Amino acid sequence: MNIIDSIRRRLPTEITRRTKRIAWASLVANIGIILTGGAVRLTDSGLGCPEWPMCTEDSLVSTAEMGIHGAIEFGNRLLTYVLIAIAAALLLSVVRLWQTHRSLVVMSIVVVAGIPMQGVIGGITVWTHLNPWVVALHFIVSAGLVMVSTWILNRISLELRTGGPGVPLVDGDTDHVTRGMAWVILGAAWVAVVLGTVVTGTGPHAGDPEAPRHGFDPQLVTQLHVVPVYVLCAATVAVLVRQAGLRTSPAQRRAAWLLVAVIVAQGIIGYTQHFTGLPLGLVWAHMLGSALTMVAAANLWDRYQGPYITRSPYSSPESPESSKTSMVPE
Repeated sequence: MNIIDSIRRRLPTEITRRTKRIAWASLVANIGIILTGGAVRLTDSGLGCPEWPMCTEDSLVSTAEMGIHGAIEFGNRLLTYVLIAIAAALLLSVVRLWQTHRSLVVMSIVVVAGIPMQGVIGGITVWTHLNPWVVALHFIVSAGLVMVSTWILNRISLELRTGGPGVPLVDGDTDHVTRGMAWVILGAAWVAVVLGTVVTGTGPHAGDPEAPRHGFDPQLVTQLHVVPVYVLCAATVAVLVRQAGLRTSPAQRRAAWLLVAVIVAQGIIGYTQHFTGLPLGLVWAHMLGSALTMVAAANLWDRYQGPYITRSPYSSPESPESSKTSMVPE
């Protein structure tokens, strides 16, 4: 028996509570890297390590001469390795379920592949001296990884909760309004995130005093950023209204109210930071709110559109359990 076969035999063949803990760690870590990246930018440490992949031309790590900015930027780089370890652990915990839980394996591969991609984008960010378009791409990829990590956690939690095949993730009533609004919510959240990076690239917190900025009118891009937020609010209200006339599940209702809570908190923080001159603490809190908005929007989409049904560990992807539709009839 070779080493690869020996390792493979030691890998899990079922979803366990440990799998769920790793999935939680993946989600928290991908939100955490957004916050540490924000700390780098807000402390003007974006070029604390002026080279990549080395920190300087002569050193892989930050030096005492580089001061606090070098330590902050290098510390953020080190966290990438923590994310890689967690993502690898998640993939290894589900990879032997390829025949039955293929979507979980594919999503885990996406997360594993996305983290090194983030490292490369981070390197390009340094090489371009914090070009705001590249910085925006850095954040957008992180938001995508948060979305996928949310979906992974939902599916693993469902498998553990039900303990058997044939249970859909969409476990309550839906209709054409709630299903359509789920798509609107996810799309509006994404547009808000993308336009938010344009606002950030126009604002004062560049990550370095000499970093380039967008030449847009700050007031105009802020107003554009608010448009998809209003769409998000309207779609969320529509879901809440329609839920009252449907036999929705507790998970569906929790998803809607979680989104309401995040939108309200994010709105308060957003307007406050805008009218108080963008204080660092509120900007950082707004970045956390952006990550949580993606979690809440992805979760609600899953509860009304998620095409997932629990699998038997002995069935194939083409089995009756996996071929059923997850849509509840109107």
